[in-house]
Amino acid sequence: MPSPENKPSPPRFRPSTIADDLRARLRGSLFTGAYEPGAAISIRRIAAEFGVSVIPARDALRALVAEGVLIFRDSRTIAVPGLDPARLDDMRFLRPSIEGELARRAFPALVVEGAERLGEIDAALDAAIAANDPAAYVRGNHAFHFHIYQRAASPVLLHFTETLWLQYAPSMRLVCQLYGASEIKHDFHRAALTALAGRRQEAFVEAIRNDIRQGLDFIASAALHA
Repeated sequence: MPSPENKPSPPRFRPSTIADDLRARLRGSLFTGAYEPGAAISIRRIAAEFGVSVIPARDALRALVAEGVLIFRDSRTIAVPGLDPARLDDMRFLRPSIEGELARRAFPALVVEGAERLGEIDAALDAAIAANDPAAYVRGNHAFHFHIYQRAASPVLLHFTETLWLQYAPSMRLVCQLYGASEIKHDFHRAALTALAGRRQEAFVEAIRNDIRQGLDFIASAALHA
């Protein structure tokens, strides 16, 4: 048995750095469609925009590249990826499966909590559609889905979903800009809320899956007409 003076040191957790904080802020921007697919992201511009030096800006962007959220377009240019046919096929397979399961796991907590907050988020989405405000629509759509997913108590599935959304949201923002928020007003949120109010779990899960499929269909249609 080791003597007290030779006891192993407890594990040390790396403190949050400026680069970590910036990475989190950039993830928030990508979640809500602040950058369009294919947009080049300059390290110096990000540093100036967020009031940090070039080194943490570079480290934050490279961390997002390592996650697959951003890509190197060439040896010097970092960019937001578009949803090419291969990525879109992957999204069609992964998102309904993973997010449908998150919706299923979240359902009991949502029933206990009630649908009031989810209804408020959807009402704000309706206002964004009425105002034809694409940015507000993308933010509200993210809020609606993650209000559900965060109640699933499934950190691994939530992590995968966040990574998929970081790749998806820029394309959805572009769709809203091309067609207008009012073009996607017939979503499946109301069906999800109705199923939740009636405590019909399978109908709730299917409404969420259908909403995801609808969004991906809009992106595919936009790609065909680009």
